Amino acid sequence: MLAFRKMTSEEFDAYLKGAIGKYVFELVSSGAYNEDDAVNVAHQQFNQLLPRGIGTKDQFLFRVYDCGNRIGMVWYGLRGEEEGFIYDFLIYEPYRGKGYGTRTLELLEKHASQNGIKKIALHVFGHNKKAISLYKKMGYEPYSMHMSKEF
Repeated sequence: MLAFRKMTSEEFDAYLKGAIGKYVFELVSSGAYNEDDAVNVAHQQFNQLLPRGIGTKDQFLFRVYDCGNRIGMVWYGLRGEEEGFIYDFLIYEPYRGKGYGTRTLELLEKHASQNGIKKIALHVFGHNKKAISLYKKMGYEPYSMHMSKEF
């Protein structure tokens, strides 16, 4: 059975190092930033969103488990009174393609609803086609889009 468990302080510290590195990679891969700028942006955004780390109010950081196996993680937070935002979502490689992404989003939506959230949003980089496909399948629709052209 799929379940969320709050991250411990130790898990959060390990998560933060990897998450910032992953975000830097995504920012550079998107073509929006060079590596130095991406590092600065990533640190700045994480510090703004999680000023008190795992103890930041209205931020929910979970490890995702199925039958005792840790299969991924999810972080969402409250934005406004009734809107949530998914900041990070990951199903570990060995568990991908087995329905865990769908089930994790369903559990997240249930948790969010129980906390008074009526709408949830997220950001996905345009080059992440698998994630985009999952989100569309789950009923998420684009409401804004950034586009660029190199020449």
